[in-house]
Amino acid sequence: MSKAHRGVGLRKTPNHSRGTCPVCKTTGIKVIYEYELDGNKVKICKFCKAKFKNDARRAPKPAPAETPAAENAASEASA
Repeated sequence: MSKAHRGVGLRKTPNHSRGTCPVCKTTGIKVIYEYELDGNKVKICKFCKAKFKNDARRAPKPAPAETPAAENAASEASA
């Protein structure tokens, strides 16, 4: 299995992909994960990537819209 976020691939990047995370402002950390933030693609650290992923997972799911068949049955029952 490939390990894209360590090794030779990172040694070829400037400063071995180390820098400051634009989200948490941590310095000297690997910023290798692309994320779209405010319409711009930025590179973030793995901790911020996990935070965004967990926040999306924990977000409440939208309620399913009623189907037209259920609406028709409800209107026929009241008539």
